[in-house]
Amino acid sequence: MKTKLRILVFANLFLLITSCQKKKENIEYENRVKVLLNKYDLSVLPDNYKEKTLDTVYLYLLKHENDSINRNLLFKVANKYYALNKFDKYLKVTKKVKEFASEKKDTSHMAKSLYFLGEYYEDKAQFDSSFYYYNQSEKLYKNLKDTLNSGRIALYKGGILFDSGNFTESETGAVNALKLLSKTSNTRLVYESYNLLALSLKELNNFEESLKYFDLALNQLQPLENEDYPKDKLVKSRISCFNNIGRVYEKQRNYKKAIVYYEKGLALQDLKLNYPKSYAMLLDNIAYSKMKEGDFKDIDRLLFESLKISDSLDITQGIVSSKINLGEYYLYKKDTTQGLTYITEGFKLAKKIKAGPFIIRSLKLLTENDSKNKNYYSILYIKINDSIQNVERMTRNKFARITYETDQIEEKNEILSNKNTNIILGSGIIIIFLGVFFAFYRLKSKNKELLFIKEQQEANERIYQLMLVQQSETEKARSDERNRIAMELHDGIVNSIFTTRFNLIQLDPNALDKKEQLVKELEKTENEIRQVSHDLTQNLLFEDKSLPEIIITLVESQQNQYNTRFDVSVDKYIDWSLVSSHNKIHVYRIIQEAIQNSNKYSQAERCYIMLLKTGDKITIRVWDNGIGFNAEKVKYGIGLKNIKDRTKSLNGDLKISSNSEKGTTIEVVF
Repeated sequence: MKTKLRILVFANLFLLITSCQKKKENIEYENRVKVLLNKYDLSVLPDNYKEKTLDTVYLYLLKHENDSINRNLLFKVANKYYALNKFDKYLKVTKKVKEFASEKKDTSHMAKSLYFLGEYYEDKAQFDSSFYYYNQSEKLYKNLKDTLNSGRIALYKGGILFDSGNFTESETGAVNALKLLSKTSNTRLVYESYNLLALSLKELNNFEESLKYFDLALNQLQPLENEDYPKDKLVKSRISCFNNIGRVYEKQRNYKKAIVYYEKGLALQDLKLNYPKSYAMLLDNIAYSKMKEGDFKDIDRLLFESLKISDSLDITQGIVSSKINLGEYYLYKKDTTQGLTYITEGFKLAKKIKAGPFIIRSLKLLTENDSKNKNYYSILYIKINDSIQNVERMTRNKFARITYETDQIEEKNEILSNKNTNIILGSGIIIIFLGVFFAFYRLKSKNKELLFIKEQQEANERIYQLMLVQQSETEKARSDERNRIAMELHDGIVNSIFTTRFNLIQLDPNALDKKEQLVKELEKTENEIRQVSHDLTQNLLFEDKSLPEIIITLVESQQNQYNTRFDVSVDKYIDWSLVSSHNKIHVYRIIQEAIQNSNKYSQAERCYIMLLKTGDKITIRVWDNGIGFNAEKVKYGIGLKNIKDRTKSLNGDLKISSNSEKGTTIEVVF
């Protein structure tokens, strides 16, 4: 008994000594590597020697045991490679740590390695890959209840969504990050969350909320200063906040307020000397706001100085912005040739760097001011604008898909894990109790079969009901389509033929027989199509690419027996990109029908068509000085009925006023 006791004591003592010795060796090993890496930090050797030192340390660590100490040291090596801009080696080391962490089922190091991978791909501007790794890392940190890192990655994901143009999701990401980070003591990340949220709200045109969060971001800089945060980073943050607040007021067209904040940024000490890029940006922005405010003093000097600095620093976006602003400045000064030259240069450079907002802005200015190439730029504007929208839509779908697929992978892993556990437990139970539960199993299987048959019958019944609903919806769609075609036949083809008939009447009087024959044929066609219109009660598809141009062409082609003079005015401040194609069709048809009624009945000397921007609404106004009619007593024909129906589709208001003294005015506001 005593002998056994002695053996047990000696065994425990041996294990304790071995454990202590191993722990001592690990500490010594960790200290040796740390000393080597610290010497590397203090080294004044060239980068290629530093890289070789890191290569040696990395190979040394690979030979050591895969434990948490070794993985932490590998993370340090990865960071050193990153500082040397050796991104391929940074990626290689990070993937190796991820592999080691996976082998040991170390969730913390798995999350950290995934976060490192997300950073790598973000720096490479491969946002889909970056978002994927951040997403996986975030889920692991949430499982670990690591609030700081969960908030950090939520913030970085929001930043990727913002850079990709998905501002709604970016706002959500920033809010989620703020909820987590406000519980931590990390002042800088809280500042970045406020800033991202403010930027997202600015792009979503929620200006009041955007300004509120920019103020919170500015207030957050004082605690950072108290924490001895690097001074140059604080200055850059202040510049960024002042500039962004100015841009918000600029979008609100409150240019005076925008100028105040740009001046605050320019007032920062030694800005031009220490932060020339920011200085050039603020000069460009303040010049633009002053120009929009109508203050042209020193505008050209400010813009040329900004352009010169951007050019010397090779800041392509700054060059593009300055050139477009210079072009707009010369247009204000009525120097169209010089203005178009700068805008064209800005457009070409914007295309080269694929700067979507600058491309759209320059094309809009060229479309409005280059009369010679108006059609070309107009078509290009629509094409590029549609292309940018498609890319943004695909990007949004891509990130949504990444999130969904990550959730699916996690769910499948959980299901597989549960299945493995259930298989082991189930197998043991089945082996032990197979004989006892055999009869019960057979009965349960039979019940499941009956339940399955019942569910199948119920499913078939639901499918049949869905088919009936679908058939009803199909019939409704057909009816709606017939109504649309009839309206379009009346508004489009009939009106075009009517106009052609009057144009033919004005032709060479010598070809009387031919003219009379053509007129009769057109009248016959007109009557037949009117009959089809009344039978079908619906509209042909109308495609609009440049609505103002099409309306001008429509008005210029008008001619009637009363020699009515037709004029048109389209407000250049109307942003037609905000009007859907479907609504553009209604606008065009309303104008076409109103002109047609004037041609037929008014006997007017003048007819004036106006499209006006009134606040956040568009007003269509068609006026003639003809004989007028009693708007209250007149019987609504299909033409006036169509105008009324189209106004209703626009969610607009229709007003018709007419008398013999003032003529007739048809006004639609939507």
